[in-house]
Amino acid sequence: MGKLIDSLLLGSSGRIGRLVVVNIPGNEILRSRPRKKLKEFTARQLLIQARMRKSYHFLLSYKEFAKVHFGQRTGMKSCYNQALSNVLNTFKLDYVLNEVTPVYSEIEFARGSLRSIVPTGLTSPLPLSMNLTWYENSGGDPLRKTDEVQLLFIAEGELKPVFIENIALRLDTTVDIPLSPHFQGKTVHVWLAFRSADCSQVSSSSYAGSVIIT
Repeated sequence: MGKLIDSLLLGSSGRIGRLVVVNIPGNEILRSRPRKKLKEFTARQLLIQARMRKSYHFLLSYKEFAKVHFGQRTGMKSCYNQALSNVLNTFKLDYVLNEVTPVYSEIEFARGSLRSIVPTGLTSPLPLSMNLTWYENSGGDPLRKTDEVQLLFIAEGELKPVFIENIALRLDTTVDIPLSPHFQGKTVHVWLAFRSADCSQVSSSSYAGSVIIT
């Protein structure tokens, strides 16, 4: 892969012979088009491909959110790229058992400078529902009191999480989430984050833990 400077191809994209021109904001990249693979994939390669598919499916539900609220663009690495890298790194490869296993506690769906949410409880007190509680840490700042809670959760073993925006305010310190019958009896993993009311800032997400849905 090469970076083009003062390129005659400036503004172009697509394939030119065996070369592929890719425009990434502020940079023009020249790549060699990969040759068609003739050999069978090894078990290791297939496992790596499976991790990529699982990571992509996991990120789908909050993809648009992550594009804006997962850190800051660094060079050619966008917020979305960083979010995908996070998921990839937390989906661990076991070459012996030939498995991809997510480490849920390491997954993040938001990264930012707002004061993070501090989860204090996660229960399923009523059938098909879960209750979340957190510490009121606004510090008396009126703006921080109105920060809105963003929620991500997934049933263990499933591919796609559920993402719900603006479910409560920082000052509420608790919220009840109704669930579909699909979740009954399953272990659900939960993450939370704050976003400012004007949507300009976000906190880094926090893993709230897991709960078996009654």
